[in-house]
Amino acid sequence: MTRTRKITLSALAVALGAGALGAVAVPALAQEGMRRGGAMLFQQADGNKDGRVTADEAWNTLSARFGEADANKDGGVSWDEFRAHMQARMEARRGDRPAPPAGRLARMEERGQGMFRALDADRDGRVTLAELRPFAEAMFRARDANGDNALSREEVRPHHARGERHGPRPQPAPTQAQ
Repeated sequence: MTRTRKITLSALAVALGAGALGAVAVPALAQEGMRRGGAMLFQQADGNKDGRVTADEAWNTLSARFGEADANKDGGVSWDEFRAHMQARMEARRGDRPAPPAGRLARMEERGQGMFRALDADRDGRVTLAELRPFAEAMFRARDANGDNALSREEVRPHHARGERHGPRPQPAPTQAQ
């Protein structure tokens, strides 16, 4: 999983309470990539079902998921709200399968807290949609490889799913004949 993909999923997870693009759920979604979690998220965000998610569709989905995670409906998601929401979603998705090992959960928690602190621009212990929007937009632009203001399934799939180990290989710089 690429660092950009993890960050994207982290931002989405904080915003969506979905598990993107932290804490308990980001690695779970990251592991599933475009299999279950990512494919479902893409499908949900693709409002007009044209196989692409526009920036508006992505923001609408993020806003709706954010509202689900905001348990007390105060316009911000605290770390505790986020964690509780993510744990509930992860447990529902996991079903009868065993929980991840404790060490892995601890690493997920640590990464999630770091992402949460990064998104909490005013350091008040809550992430608001206003704080989330610049980051979400930046991550959207980063994944929008062709610059068409929409994400295709190929643009959001992890690189390794496309047969690339560490992202696209850089092309050699053109040489000048001397």
